[in-house]
Amino acid sequence: MTAYDVLIIGAGASGLAAAAAASERGLKTALLERNDAPGRKIRATGNGRCNYSNVDAPRSAVVVERLRQLAGIEPAVEEGRIYPRSFEAATVAEALANAASGADLILNARAVSAEKNGGVFTVKTEDGRAFVSRALILACGGKAGIQYGCYGDGYKLAKAFGHSVERPIPALDAMVCAEDLEALHGIRALAKATLSMESGISCGGEFCSIYASGNAGADSRERPELPVSEEGEVQFTRNGISGICVMDLSRYLRLQAGTVYILSLDFFPEKTAEELEKMLTERRRTFGTGLKGLVPEKLAEYIEEPGKGRSAKDLSFIVTGTRGWKTAQVTRGGVPLSEVDPETFESVLCKGLYITGELLDYDGPCGGFNLNWAFLTGLAAGGNAGKED
Repeated sequence: MTAYDVLIIGAGASGLAAAAAASERGLKTALLERNDAPGRKIRATGNGRCNYSNVDAPRSAVVVERLRQLAGIEPAVEEGRIYPRSFEAATVAEALANAASGADLILNARAVSAEKNGGVFTVKTEDGRAFVSRALILACGGKAGIQYGCYGDGYKLAKAFGHSVERPIPALDAMVCAEDLEALHGIRALAKATLSMESGISCGGEFCSIYASGNAGADSRERPELPVSEEGEVQFTRNGISGICVMDLSRYLRLQAGTVYILSLDFFPEKTAEELEKMLTERRRTFGTGLKGLVPEKLAEYIEEPGKGRSAKDLSFIVTGTRGWKTAQVTRGGVPLSEVDPETFESVLCKGLYITGELLDYDGPCGGFNLNWAFLTGLAAGGNAGKED
C-alpha cells in the first residue's frame, strides 16, 4: 500500500478543489473517484455554463480568487451570478483537474469502508484495494444527480466515524402536484410563488404515495417559518410546476403524513385583489375579455373555467413532492454543520477527518450558492488537512 499525507474520496467540485489546495502545499495526495472520469457533475452545472459562485454567497470573493490562483479560472459576472469567462462548464472541470494533477487520481475506485487506527486512516475500495493516509477528506457529494454517479456513499463513511446524518432530501427541483396540469403543459408566466403548509389534513390516496417512496421525508430539524414566497418565471409541466422561484421554494418541503403543502401562484403581485377585479371588470365591459391578453391564453382559459372558482391572485395546487434525485440540483440533509469546524471543516469527532461539499447539511438557493459552498469547503479542507500538530 502507498501511504499518503492526504486521501480524498470524491473527485467532484469539492474533492478537486481540496486536491488542488493540498497538492499546492507539497503534500502527497491521492484522489479516489468511483466514476471513470473526474468532475462529471461540474460539466452539467448551470446548463453547461457553470454558475460556480455568486456575489452574495458566503466568502465568494475568497473562492473566486483562490480558483483563479490555483486553476486559472477567470470570472464573469451576470446579475450577481459568477461564471467562468468562457461560459463553458467543461473548462472549469478541466482547469480543476489540471490544478489537482499533483495528486494521484485513482478512477473506478468506489470507497466502501474507512477507519482510523493509531493516527492512520485506512480506506478500502469495492475491488479490494486499500489506501492509507494521515488525513482523510470525505468529498463524496450527496444524492442529487444520480446519473453523474452521486449515490450518497459518503453518509455510511461519515457514520463510521460517529457522525450523524440528517435524512437526505432532493432540493432545488420542480414540484409535483396532485392536480392534472395537462392543459397548462409548456406554459411560462411571471408570478409570485408562495409555499404554505396545512397540518392535520389527510391527503389520502395516490397523491400521498410520496410519503412512503423516499422522495421526501421529515428530518429532525425545525421546520422553517412558512409561508415563504419567491418571484420569477414559473413553468408548467404535465404533473407539476418548475422555474427558479419554485425550485428555490422546494428547499422548504418536509413532507410527512398529516401535513399538506400548498403552492399558490399570484400572477398580479403588484395589485390587490380589489384592484385586479376592477381592472378585469373594465376589460370585460370594454373588450369583452378578462385575463386573455394579460397572461398566456391557455392559462387565462384555465383560471376562468366556469364553475372552478380559480383566481389569478391565488391559483393553488397541492404539492406531493419533487421529481426526485435525477433532476434535483442539490441534496438537503447530510452531516450537521455543528459536527465540523466552521473554518477548516475538520470533524469535531475525529481528528484528521474533513467533510466537505454536499455531504454536509447545507443547501443554498439557485444561482451559484451550492457550487460556491463545494469549492469553499474543499479549498479549506485541502488547505488544512495533513498539518502537523
